[in-house]
This record gives sequence, structure tokens and C-alpha cells, in this order.
Amino acid sequence: MINSSYKGTIGSVVISAGNSPAAFDIVRSLGREGICTTVASAQPDDMAYHSAYCSGAIPLFPFAPDTEEENLERLIGFAYRQSEPPVLYYASDPELSFVRRHRETLQRWFRFLLPTDFVLECLFNKVHFSSFATAYRLPVPTTIVAHDVSELPQLLSTIEFPCIVKPAFSEDWQEQWERFGPYKKALHRMTSAEELIAFCTALPKRQSGFLIQSYIDGRDESIYSFHGYFDEQSNCHGYFVGRKIRTYPPHTGGSTFIQTCNHPTLAELSIKYLQRIRFQGIVKIDYKWDAHDKEFKILEINPRYNLWEVLGAYAGVNLVYLAYRHQRGMTYEPQFKYRENVRLLYFKQDIRAFTEGYYQLKEWGIIRYMKSLMQKNHFRVWDVKDIAPFFFSVYSFIKRNVVRSLSFSKTKLPVRSGEIKGARIRKPQAAGVFDEVLH
Repeated sequence: MINSSYKGTIGSVVISAGNSPAAFDIVRSLGREGICTTVASAQPDDMAYHSAYCSGAIPLFPFAPDTEEENLERLIGFAYRQSEPPVLYYASDPELSFVRRHRETLQRWFRFLLPTDFVLECLFNKVHFSSFATAYRLPVPTTIVAHDVSELPQLLSTIEFPCIVKPAFSEDWQEQWERFGPYKKALHRMTSAEELIAFCTALPKRQSGFLIQSYIDGRDESIYSFHGYFDEQSNCHGYFVGRKIRTYPPHTGGSTFIQTCNHPTLAELSIKYLQRIRFQGIVKIDYKWDAHDKEFKILEINPRYNLWEVLGAYAGVNLVYLAYRHQRGMTYEPQFKYRENVRLLYFKQDIRAFTEGYYQLKEWGIIRYMKSLMQKNHFRVWDVKDIAPFFFSVYSFIKRNVVRSLSFSKTKLPVRSGEIKGARIRKPQAAGVFDEVLH
């Protein structure tokens, strides 16, 4: 249910594919500064709708090629009725891809700042990013590009083990999710040629190919992130540096427990790298310390908003709000000062990370893990000033698990004569969208 009682300044829209709380992160970051946000989501009951800082909804169709025009029309229809162009935010890769494809049209109706098409293409396509990093002298792990598994025998002598295999685009592996799990879970540390060839043989064939990258060993605490906002001339107007504590799944997954830290050298290097490629807009650079080469290696450069922005807002650097003021031509002070050791916990995913990964790997024992939870932490979902999303999240979690338990019980029923063992259970179709735009 949309909270229409919140009286903030209207002028921002966040697009959400609805498969994560990413839109909610942006809504809360703006809400901390008194800005309410309209949420355009493909999920009929998006968690962001329940925030006290959500002013309205634009129901979207699920993101797919045949729904793009309809979604575009719904966004433009909303913007047409506003007194000024709203600031547009994109919550994850599908949304950013959508904005990128329609940037020329959307820029007539919304305010947003993206890198050039060339830079975006090189950051999106991991195969292109490899040569891009070389051309612009960006420190990345040793990378080899292959377009087919048949090339591997000739490349083995140049591959450094341990290694990891990545697709050019994460969606390239979507059809393999049943075999490998979602993209983050499909990223495996490989230690032998036999293991590498077996994995690559099972991959779907794509013209874009895949890359084999040397794997940097080390705990997740050795992964650092730079977060910044750059204007059209590539001047940095705000930044903070953070460090991962835990991820799900461990070593390759999304952040579940993170904290701010002071690292002037890494901040200085990051600004230099981004100005070298003439970057503009919001950005996140993930680094991992390479003990062998004695330097931080860039794992990826992400030109979109993410949960780290909430951490920055709690620590004193609200990049989402900075983008809002800059893109509306408002005055603002650059934001470079923030508090260290401010922590953000995504509790639900962090429990999974511990029970399914870190505890089994013996990287985190029960006592040490419990102590980390008892520190002074901010939470991704819980906030005393905005409690409805937490209760909605709890309700959704219970509901999903009850349905899952009932489905599991049904599969355990005895098979009657004439039935086929192992018959597939048909999955329910995706939920439809609302019939009309809510205000």
C-alpha cells in the first residue's frame, strides 16, 4: 500500500525490475533527506511501495523485449503530468540496460546522468572490459578471452590457476541456472585444467564468448569498494570507501555485511582511474588486494546505484541525494567527509551466508559471528523511522516458506498406480501488473 501521507518534495522516480530490494535502498536514501519517490516496478507488491518515503507507484510489465515500449510509455505518461522532469534512478543491471537503450527518449522527460555509450558498453560487456582496462591502464586480474570451449587446449599454457570463468554478460548464463545456480553462485574457483574444461564445456554457446580470469585468493574482508558521483566534466563531487565483511554466496556473491573505512590512497587512485576514462554519474569500483602483485586489482566498475548508497547515507555521504540536487541544478556542498566503521547488515542474506558458507568453510565460528551481529549496526531493511518495509519483508518471508513447505509435502505424496514418477510440477506464471497507474 502506498503511503500518500508523506509530504516530501516530489521529483524523483526509481525504476525496479522487482527482483531485489534495490529500489527500496534508493527510496530510503532520498527519504532521509525529506525527498519522497515514485516507484516504477515490475513487481506488483514491491517492498519499496511500503516505505514511508514512497509517494506513488507506476506499475510496469516484467522486463522483456516485447514489453519495453509499453513500459516506456508508462514512464513518459507519468513524467508528462509533472511540473518538471523528475530525477530518474535505476536500481540494478536490467533497469540500467533499459535506460541505456532508451536514453535519448528518456532524457526528454527525466533527469539522469550516464557515462557515454562507449564507456557503458565496455563496462557492461566483461569481454570488452578486458581490452578497455588494458587500453586505459586499469589494474585488473590477468584475463584471457575465449569465444568457444574448443579454444581452451591452445590457451591452457597462458592460464593462471586458480582461475574463475565469467560470461560477457551475466544474462548469458540464465538458461544454465538450474545447472549452476544464479550467476553469483555459478562463479567457481577452479584449480585444474580438467575442472576448467568440464565447466566450460557445459556453458551455453554465445557469440560474445567468455573470459577466464586469475582468481585472487583471500577473505572477503580484503574486498574494498569506492563509491562516488562525477559530473559531466568528470569532476568528483562526493565519495566514500567501504569494505566487505561477508557476502552471499561467500567470495563471489552480493554484499550482506559491509562497513565504511578510511582509505585516502584508494580513493585517490579511483578518482584518477575514473577521470582517465572520462566517467560521469554514479559509480562503484570493487577492488581486491593482490598479495602477489602488492596492489589492489579492479574486479568490476559498476555505473549504477546499489545498497552501498544506504551505508554512505548513514555515514554522512548521501550520493543518491547529491545526484538529486546536481541533476536538478540545485546548490550543494561536495561530500568527502564520512564516519568510519559504520556498518550495514542485510540480516536475512547474512544468516544464509553464515549457515550455508562461512561456517562450513570455517572462516567464521559461531561466537565470532554472534559478536559481529551484536555490534552497533544499521540494517538494510529495519529502520525505526520507516518500519513498514520490515514487517512486509517478514510477512513475505513467512508466506514464501509456507508455500514452499506445502509444495514439498505434495511432492512427497505416494505415487498412485498409473502415475509417472518424477513428473515435473508446472511452475506458476509470473504475476500480472496493475491495471492502472496509482497516484
